Amino acid sequence: MENQWHAYWDRLEEHIIFRVEAADYVTRLEAALGLEPGARVLDFGCGFGFVGELLAPRVAELYAFDASDQMQRRAQLRLASHANVRFLGPPGTTPWPAGLRFDLILVNSVAQYMPLDELQQWLGRWRAMLAPGGHVVLSDLLTHDVDPLREVVELLVLSARRGCLMSVVRKALGELRQYTKTRRVRPLSQIAFGDLRERAGRLGLAVDVLPSNLTYKKARATAVLSMSATDP
Repeated sequence: MENQWHAYWDRLEEHIIFRVEAADYVTRLEAALGLEPGARVLDFGCGFGFVGELLAPRVAELYAFDASDQMQRRAQLRLASHANVRFLGPPGTTPWPAGLRFDLILVNSVAQYMPLDELQQWLGRWRAMLAPGGHVVLSDLLTHDVDPLREVVELLVLSARRGCLMSVVRKALGELRQYTKTRRVRPLSQIAFGDLRERAGRLGLAVDVLPSNLTYKKARATAVLSMSATDP
């Protein structure tokens, strides 16, 4: 991810809305795909660890990674009591264990911050880390321009439903100003489903678009990239 987004994530503070978003995401994920108790899962872009906190008791092994050092440190503190959680360091400086294979790789609200050439590189890496029959779940994909105001309204609706509306109004909406400023400097990446299918197909991955996104952002999409159970 480019430096503007690295700087944004490194200065971001924890907020209750991240816990609310995580709970909403995991509920949708479990309803759409299920969570196998024996699964080995990678939470790629783990943020502050709120999703990992919910996943760890439900799976056999959970690995986590975030490009933001600050976020990964906070996630490590949050998940320290879970014996089945491991963290992966930056792949350029800390080689990931050879032969590591995952049944499920979760990439939630990450791909839109990557230039397409970086996404292509990661698609190859994720493919190499999939166990036979495994899935890569790309959530919050932008396939077209979305209305930022509509997404703010959706955030407020989710906050009201989870009982934290006033907290979000006081703090999270202020943070949105900095997010919008960063987004103007480094616009989010869009990817068409046809392009994604072509990129994934070259790696032997099939693409299935879910009927609805796995987050509250309804104008975005979730794609599940799957490897055949008979592929090596």
